[in-house]
Order: sequence, then C-alpha cells, then structure tokens
Amino acid sequence: MLHLPPLYPITDATLAEPLSAQIRRLGEAGYPLVQFRGKPLDAQAQWAELRKALAEAAANGGWPFICVNDRADLALLAAREGLAPWGLHLGQEDLPAAEARRLPGLEKAHLGTSTHQAGEWNLVDPACDHAGVGPFRGTATKTDHATPIGLEGLRSGCAALRRQGRAPIAIGGLALADASACFEAGAESLAMVGEVHRSADPASLGWELQRLRWRARPPFERGQGLALIGGSGAGKTTFGRQLAWALGLPFHDLDAAIEEQEGRPVAEIFATSGEAAFRNLETERLPALMARPGVVALGGGAWEAPANRAAVAGAGFAPLWLAVPPQQAWERASRDPNRPLARDRAAFMARWAARMPAWSLAPMVLSFGHSSRDLVSALLD
Repeated sequence: MLHLPPLYPITDATLAEPLSAQIRRLGEAGYPLVQFRGKPLDAQAQWAELRKALAEAAANGGWPFICVNDRADLALLAAREGLAPWGLHLGQEDLPAAEARRLPGLEKAHLGTSTHQAGEWNLVDPACDHAGVGPFRGTATKTDHATPIGLEGLRSGCAALRRQGRAPIAIGGLALADASACFEAGAESLAMVGEVHRSADPASLGWELQRLRWRARPPFERGQGLALIGGSGAGKTTFGRQLAWALGLPFHDLDAAIEEQEGRPVAEIFATSGEAAFRNLETERLPALMARPGVVALGGGAWEAPANRAAVAGAGFAPLWLAVPPQQAWERASRDPNRPLARDRAAFMARWAARMPAWSLAPMVLSFGHSSRDLVSALLD
C-alpha cells in the first residue's frame, strides 16, 4: 500500500498568500506532500501558481511532492514542460482515473479519488492507489460536500480501501482532536485545509499527528531489524545510533562497513573505481549486516537497487525513510569533505529528486525540525 505522511495539507485559494507560497512554506516546515487546490481561481491563475510551485519544488530536490486537485488539464500542461506532478486527485465527476493514466507524462502519477459511501468505497478505479473517505463532518471549505459519514462510516470506508490495497485518507472538517480516532479507524492520513492554515506552527501540527499515528500503528515491531534509508545528510547515522541504543540492538553503517572491508574511504572508491563499483559493494556487503536484528543505515543511493530492497525484505527488516527537506540535508552534507556526491548543489538536488520515489516506498519518519533524540523518543512512545 502507498505510504503517506500522517497529515496531508491542502492549499486554500481564498487566502491572501499565493498558492505557490503556501506550498513553499509547508515544504519548508517539513511536509513532504501538499495538494494543490486552486478553486475558485480561474484556470490561468491556477496554472501560473502551479507552474511556479512545481518549478520551485524541482529546484529543491523534488520537495515537496505536489498532487493536483481535479485539474487534469493543468497536470498535463505541467508534464509537457517536464514538471510532472507527484499525483492527481480526481473527484467522482471528474475524468476517470484510468483515462488520466493514459495522458502523456502522467503514466507514473499517483492517482487518487474521493469516496463518500459504500458503493464508491468498493468500486474505486483500479488506477488509483489512494482515496479520500468522507466527509467526516461538514466543512466550510467545500459547501457542496456529501452527507457526513462520521467515525463509523470512516471505519467502514478505510477497511474497504485497505482490502483493495489502497491508502485511505480521512477528509472533511478534520481537526487535531479527531486524529487519534481517525488513525484507529484505519485512516493512513488526514487531509486538512483550515486546521493547517490557521495554525501558527504547522510543523508542530504535523509532528503531533505523526506521534498519534505511531501510537495507533507503529511502523515496526519490537525486536525487528530496521533499515534506515534517505539522502546524504539526512542524519541516518546519528538517528540510527540513538535508535539502536534505545532498542538494545546493534548498529551498522553500510558505508562504514564498506570502508572497513576495502581499507579506503568511500570518496576514494568513487574516485578510483567509480560509482557503479561502489553500488556493487553495497549489494555484496548489505546481507551480512542483516544476519541478525539490528539497525542498519544505508547510503543515499542504496535503496534504488531492487536487489537491496529484496535483501531487506528477505531479512525481515522494516525499512524507514528518514525524510527531511533537501535543503537541510544539503547544508549538512556540503560541509563534509568525505561525501563525494555533495559538491554541487544543483547535482545534489537533482539526485535527491530522482531518488525520492524509491525512498517513498518505505514508511516515512519526519523530523519537522526536531532532533534525533526527539524522533527516537516519539517513535518508541
């Protein structure tokens, strides 16, 4: 099933703040995914804001992912300019998802829809990998909403979607106080408009929802091995050491294990043998680090190799994506002379953007500006 952040923020075009600025602000706060909803702006104004937001995200390592609400035409325009969005959300009366999948440039987009009753929960277009369930209650941001379904309806809708392997998102008039009940009912994420934009500190809101989802559904079992993935400079080694200590498990750093085996630093391996040779060493060395449960930190590019993903799954390890805004990672990595792929910012960001789709195959751990110790404490709460 598609892994989503615990809070799915949606833009609000009725605010004075431009939509592109809203997306930039939420991305900087730590949100990896934002839905672009442009109503009631006209098509030209929506396109200008969407194009700007997608271009800014592309220059910033693909962060945050952007899902376009309803406007398949704008998503298609963006794809033609090489700015294909992460996804496209389609209502029950919009273009069918199977048809949207055939649009040039949107073949790999994540498609979602909104569902309001059992007939829709059980008949979601197979092209969709996620769907909204609701409305939970009435909302001022959508006056033509369907009849609210409440907690029991949400529980039924989430169960139906999960049986189909689709990620359920609670929608409609949600607030922080609803989070625990919605996660326990089976929601993977909560879509919010007003609650996010009214918050003086959106990062704190995201952090709290992440803690509540971990309480309802921990991303791993005690005693299970963990594989930490993510970009260079994300803080995997620091976080991994602290997490391993708290769990009473050994910690291994794949890069350090390769350096010990080869008797030379990673930068030298890259310089003398090339990146392909280093990737082969990763695949050769990884299984030995997972012979028994522990916490293993993988290099930024290791998760792209299907063989490495298969090795992690075969060892029974749970992968966790330590997802931080790329700019934060760049500020750390660019100061380290031992990181061979952190010399040029544009190249660093392009590499990050190319790797994020693979990282997002794993459950995410979002820092929202908190320290590694805070993350470990919240994760094990």
